[in-house]
Amino acid sequence: MSTLTQGLTRPGFIGWLTGERTRIWLQRKAVGLWMNVIILLAVAVAALTAGGWPAPQAWGVAALKLFVLWCLSFLPGWLYVRFLGMRAKVLWHEYVLNLHRLGWDSHRRLPALRPDSDAVPGGPDGRALRTDNIYRQKFESYYGRQVPRAALRDAPDEDRDDYLVSSESLFPVFLATAMFAAGWAAVLWDTRFVVAPAGVWDVLKYAFLGAYAFVTGMLLRRYFQTDLRPSAYASAVLRVILVLLVVTVVHQVVGATAAVAQSAEMAVAFVIGFFPLVGLQFLERLTSRVLRFAVPTVAPDYPLDQLDGLNLWYEARLVEEGVEDMQNLTTMNLVDVILHTRVPTGRLVDWVDQAFLLIHLEQAERREVRRERRKDGCGTAHGGAAARVRLRRAGIRTATDLLKVFSTEDGEDPGTGLPRRRYRAPDGVGRLPLPEDQLRLLVAVLAAEPGLAPVWNWQRNGVPLDRDAP
Repeated sequence: MSTLTQGLTRPGFIGWLTGERTRIWLQRKAVGLWMNVIILLAVAVAALTAGGWPAPQAWGVAALKLFVLWCLSFLPGWLYVRFLGMRAKVLWHEYVLNLHRLGWDSHRRLPALRPDSDAVPGGPDGRALRTDNIYRQKFESYYGRQVPRAALRDAPDEDRDDYLVSSESLFPVFLATAMFAAGWAAVLWDTRFVVAPAGVWDVLKYAFLGAYAFVTGMLLRRYFQTDLRPSAYASAVLRVILVLLVVTVVHQVVGATAAVAQSAEMAVAFVIGFFPLVGLQFLERLTSRVLRFAVPTVAPDYPLDQLDGLNLWYEARLVEEGVEDMQNLTTMNLVDVILHTRVPTGRLVDWVDQAFLLIHLEQAERREVRRERRKDGCGTAHGGAAARVRLRRAGIRTATDLLKVFSTEDGEDPGTGLPRRRYRAPDGVGRLPLPEDQLRLLVAVLAAEPGLAPVWNWQRNGVPLDRDAP
């Protein structure tokens, strides 16, 4: 007995038991166990409320349904269990490098770059100060204090010079698991809705399938982008609840319309599950006709989906950060969005660059832009859709593109510190994409826009053409 006690109290075993890797391993096992308990409780409640277990001759199908229910309910939460051990030191170094390349603040106020980084020189002595500042505090509030401390520590052991992302409150993960388990129990317990759908409950099942398809796609993308946090599961729960509420109301309208086939209603429910905004816009147009006055629109005048490269997944992620349209994008706290969303910084800067140009043009809907693109010729254009199409035909898609082509630097503005730009038409161009007066005004407005400073800094501090050049 004494030998066993001595073996358990040896420094090696105690060190392993209290180590960071062991803590993460035990945490993963505990989270997985609780998720299985939640799924089991959901199945038990479904069995009690649905009239007990199936007949013995149907046990084979029931076992298959139970396995599918477990897989589909466990998968979303399992992604976060795998995410718990992600190494975060590289996130700190990437975050600091992006701050310096953006020129977001004085280099003496930013966290220190790695000694082997030649991205941007520091202050007067070429180095940024390693003191606590608001940018480090922002990072620590999101990933924990240990991450930058481990990254700045010069330890000989590379394994110890790293840190594992700590978990936040796991309640949203458990709540999402319970919701998925309850939803799949309702879907799989009676599968007659696949061949003969009828009633509002079958409509809600299709809506749940659409919402689940979107949520799992979102969680998978955020997992691979190292952006999976418990807040993602809270957003998933709210999305499913919103979908079920919207589809319930839409069913009262669509279900009472004889012109709409029942199968079409199921497809509508699935699409609304994937795009809840579609259902809200339908209800908005319907109520505005019934009430005979304008209902506040849910779609912004300058939607994010008009930007190149910004799909519905990125749009949903930006909405979580309070960025709902192009105006929000141009006035957001870029540092917070870079830190929270894990969107590649170059891609985010490009969206900001596009948004600055588009919000200075007249608002245009997508169908107007498509209609204008089908027209031949490049006549005089003053409208938003025509201006966008003509600039795009000339290869101009961002605000800095416009300034590079139709302006030249003319000193520095002593008031703002921004380069003073003067309108200049490019040589050899016979026909301008827009009237010259309109181009002059755009150049004057965009040249005085301080929000473009990080965009210029990002482009200026990029990869040099020749690293070996003196």
